[in-house]
Amino acid sequence: MLVLPGATALSSFRLDKLLVALKAIDPSVGSVAAQFTHFVDVTGPLGTADARVLDRLLEVDVAPALPVEAIRFVVTPRPGTISPWSTKATDIAHVCGLSSVRRIERGTVYSLRMTAALTDEMRTRLAALLHDRMIEAVLPSLAAATCLFIE
Repeated sequence: MLVLPGATALSSFRLDKLLVALKAIDPSVGSVAAQFTHFVDVTGPLGTADARVLDRLLEVDVAPALPVEAIRFVVTPRPGTISPWSTKATDIAHVCGLSSVRRIERGTVYSLRMTAALTDEMRTRLAALLHDRMIEAVLPSLAAATCLFIE
């Protein structure tokens, strides 16, 4: 599985609104950032030309760097499902000649800067604001996203 950063997921207005809601739960939340992240299930290593095509399709070149010291929440479609976005993106990749791409999924990585330590209970409460539990899941790490491709 390839993990590729994408563009900013939310506008400044939506980030400001989200920050207010997060601070209502935990006043130690200092800032929030959101970035699309793409998870690509491939049959093998991509060649240089294929990697460039995939980078252009997923806008990897415009990816902002998320703060390293921030606490991350990896929000993806629920494991065991295939999102409509995935179906379309995978079709487009195949039309562009990327036959080694089995499937592409997109998630959102939220990065929160905190002024205090984060407890497990508070992490659960914050995560509830960051995803729709009916169609999304919060994964413990980027590497855990391999569960998206298990059939």
